Formats: sequence, C-alpha cells, structure tokens
Amino acid sequence: MTLNEIIKVINGKSNINSEEVINEIKTDTRKINKKDIFIALKGKNYDGENFIDEAFKKGAISCITESDYENCVKVDSTLEALFLLGKYIREKYQIPLISITGSNGKTTTKDLLSYILKSKYNVLHNEGSKNNIIGVSDTLFKLNKDIDIIVMELGTNHLGEIEKLSNMCDIDTSLITNIGTAHLEYFKTRKNIFKEKTSVKCKNMIVNGDDKYLKKLNCFKCGINKKNDLIAYNIKEYIDHTTFNIFIDKKYKVVFNNPGIHFINDILLVIKCSLDYGIEIDTIIKKIGEFKLTNNRMTVKKINSNTLISDCYNASLESIKAGLKYLKNIKSKKIIILGDILELGKYSKKIHKKINKELKKISNKEVITVGDFSKYIRGIHYRDVDELIDNFNLDNIDNSYIYVKGSHKINLDKFVDFITK
Repeated sequence: MTLNEIIKVINGKSNINSEEVINEIKTDTRKINKKDIFIALKGKNYDGENFIDEAFKKGAISCITESDYENCVKVDSTLEALFLLGKYIREKYQIPLISITGSNGKTTTKDLLSYILKSKYNVLHNEGSKNNIIGVSDTLFKLNKDIDIIVMELGTNHLGEIEKLSNMCDIDTSLITNIGTAHLEYFKTRKNIFKEKTSVKCKNMIVNGDDKYLKKLNCFKCGINKKNDLIAYNIKEYIDHTTFNIFIDKKYKVVFNNPGIHFINDILLVIKCSLDYGIEIDTIIKKIGEFKLTNNRMTVKKINSNTLISDCYNASLESIKAGLKYLKNIKSKKIIILGDILELGKYSKKIHKKINKELKKISNKEVITVGDFSKYIRGIHYRDVDELIDNFNLDNIDNSYIYVKGSHKINLDKFVDFITK
C-alpha cells in the first residue's frame, strides 16, 4: 500500500501526496520500523499522539492522528481508521478465515486449531487474547501472499462488537464455544450475550451443542449429549490429562494432555473444523496428543510433595465451576485459592455467592479468597495477592493440591511465580 492509498481508504483529508510504499501499519511505537505508518490510537488510559515524535525518529513515513500534526493524516476517529484499514487489507486476500468466539475457551480453541492446521497450512492467528478491534486489525495487517488460512479469536464486552469484527473479517467458518456470564456487567442478561455471540456473520457455523442457548441453532453441533452431530463418550479424567472416544468412520481415542472435562467441547469443535479443512483424522488425533496448554490454563506442576494447578489466566462462574468439579474427585487435601471474577457489575455479589454451593460438594479442603468480591465466598480472605503472599507458608503444606483460579487482573500469576520459585 502507498500512503495515498491509505488516505483514500480511511477517507482522511491530508495535504500529504506520496506514492511511497508502506512497509507495515503499527499501533505500537516500540515495534515501528522504517517505512511503517503509525496509528496514534486514543483511549481512556492512553494517548498515542504522545508518541508521534518517537514514531518519526524510528523511520515512520507518517502517522494517523485525530489532531493536526505536521506530516500526519488527520481523521475523526483513529479506531475507525484502524477498522477500515483492517477490512481493506482482509478484502485483498481471498483466503479462508475461521473465527472463534464464546464466553470461555476462545484462546484454547484458537491455539489448538492453529496448531493442528499448521500441519498442512501456513496459518496466521492473533497472539494471546488480542481479540478486540485493535488486536484483530493488528493481526490482519500481517497478511501476505504466503498465508493459507487465518484463525481469528473474536472478543466482546459490549453489544455490536462481534458484528463489527465479523464485518471486518469476512468469516468463512465460525466456532462458538459457549454462552456464559462473562462481561455480564455490560450485557445485563445471558440472552444478550447469546444475541451478541451469534451476531457473527459467516458462511458456516459449528457450536457447542451442550450449551442451552447454542443447542437451539440450526447448524453442526458438538458435545457430550447424544443429540449432537459429533459426540464424545467414554470420558475419563486424570490428574494431568483427559481421554475420550469419538466415532468418525470408526472409533478413535483422543488424549488431551491437560485435566478438565470442560475442554472436551472445545476440542470437538476443533476436530470438526480441522476435518472440514482437509486435515486427516489420524493427524488431528496425533496433534491433540502433542498439544499442551500454557499460560496458567490448568497447568499442573509438582512442588515438592504438593501439586500446583494453576488456572489463573482468567475466570468466570462457568470456568470456576469446571475447575471445582475437577477437584471434587481428588481425595487428597486441597488448598483452593480463588480470586475475583471481574466485569459482573451489580451481579458480582450474587455470582460469587453461587460458588459456595459448588464448594460444599468438595471435601478435605481449605478455601482462600483474594480481591473485593471473593469475600462473599466462605474462606480465609485477603485483600490482594501481596497480602496472600505475605501470609502463605508453603513449608506447612504437604501432599496437597493447590488450585489457583481468578481473573487475570487479580494477578494471581504473581502468587504462582512466588510458590514455584
């Protein structure tokens, strides 16, 4: 793209007239290289216009801004400019795009699907959980002629975001993991969450058929329930892995190297999608067996005589219930450390109290809670992770399972690092 072409796409007015070819479009000056263009995004807690001088020093051709700056392209909204450029670049590459959305399990599903598809294709996917308009656009900016397929996680916390993201992405296949209570503060009801997640525009849809909302859709369904199109059966959960069977043309055994029955629906979505895109079932089974979750997603580690289960990448009521269901079958002593579930608004107290019902089902346990709203869960309570660290003595714990779960912003990963070291 040339600078003039970019100006035309975003409908900006500029005195700049340049046919110089742009290298890449960036939203982070730390990643700026020569001949890049910098979009100076504005938000509640940041102002990209503070970094315009730095962008030019690093060799940027120009910057897109909402204010008048020399050698910059002024627009009404840098976020809208980002959207228009992402959509434009996507339209230039007629290759399949698979989207993944849902309340829980998006990143795991995206990572596993990408891992399997890479056995046959050159795959582009968004890094980590960069699933909003900024993260999706930044991913689309990396498109080139060598990419065969795109796997894109789409996130939302307000009505209308999924529809806008799907308009940008031109989706071929959409996977929907579940409809939970995440971001209930903004959506108010699960029906609104269902409406938002299913507003995705696509040619083909594959969903979790065990979900009480998604099972109503007329599309391919995966799950444990026998009414689904692809079914998992003979399910067995172990301390560090999970196994189950599926039937395609014959019976197959699937081994997933992480504990948690709640991952099965996501794995089934990936199996069906991988088959649709020409991956052989034997390759799919092999790759699932090789795959290992990271970044504090049901990560199992031995610490002396104890077993640490770190699941503090993020949290929702549904994912906490799933984790506690896993602990229920462990007979050894359990230290359950739970942090706040965030973005629940006026529902925070009610939803945190619901966790007490699940904890009653678990014997031989000690419960520790961290944050503002987890105080409604019965147990020893600490205001923050630093107070937890100051009062936690691993030397007094033997032959126990230490389960750590909470929203990312509670920083329980800091506690995990503390006891691991």
